[in-house]
Amino acid sequence: MRPDDCIQSYLQTLQKRMDVVAVLMLPDPDMLIPSREGLFMLAVVNHPQAECVTRRLRVAGRMIVEQQISNWKLEQGILRGLDERLVTIIQKADVIWEKRAGYVTQIKQRLSRLPEELQKKFICIEYSRLLRYFCETKECLQRGIKLDAYHAMIMSLHSWARCIVYEAGRQPEAALWAQVKLLDPSVYKLYEELSVSAEALDKRIELLVLAIEFWMSSAMKESVRFIIELMEKKEGPWRLAELMNHPEILHSQIELPLLLEKMLQRSLIREVALYVEELGCEELCFILSE
Repeated sequence: MRPDDCIQSYLQTLQKRMDVVAVLMLPDPDMLIPSREGLFMLAVVNHPQAECVTRRLRVAGRMIVEQQISNWKLEQGILRGLDERLVTIIQKADVIWEKRAGYVTQIKQRLSRLPEELQKKFICIEYSRLLRYFCETKECLQRGIKLDAYHAMIMSLHSWARCIVYEAGRQPEAALWAQVKLLDPSVYKLYEELSVSAEALDKRIELLVLAIEFWMSSAMKESVRFIIELMEKKEGPWRLAELMNHPEILHSQIELPLLLEKMLQRSLIREVALYVEELGCEELCFILSE
């Protein structure tokens, strides 16, 4: 895909900038950038930025939306996870120019292959979210709050869908359910039945509760592998606060207390009591089951 002749001068200006290492253009039109009037350009720059910088420009009468992202942020995203929309943009965008041949191709390849440690962590995050929303679904059903149960079930399915994508070693894209349809058609079918079936809403939700409960039970040990391997790094029991403040967990959004409770129920871990002298009582801690 080639840009219009009228914006060649704009591209030449970008190429002359010392900080620009690549320029990508998203095919037009595209649902990722709804209701836009012109072209969407992504400029990769070689200086750190806390957030992506976006500008709306008019060049020779043509509207251009220019978004800048630092190569530092891309590298961090490859290692720690990148926004789903941005991953999809990079994967779909055409390379207009790059300072080093093959740079963008390498970035795309690295984004398409999730590192094993990151894969375990993301699966654990989504599994814990699934557990939280699943509990909310059951509680709302018991209280007869059908629409809230439906909302919680939708959120449960989205977390399940992300688990499926991560298990395949891939990054979720903006069109998440299109990915899941290819990776696991049976889960896609469950989502479809919840959304469009003519059956009573509570019956649809109850059917999915059974399906999710079965999957969560069978997939639990592998889904919490990240927590198990973290706990293996220390001999002896872990305090809850110690686990929650661990650098690998602190900002991860893992629903840790709920997850640990479920791991206790499945005997993956067990409780041990440690006497706390200043409190005059015992603190319940966690240790891996042998």
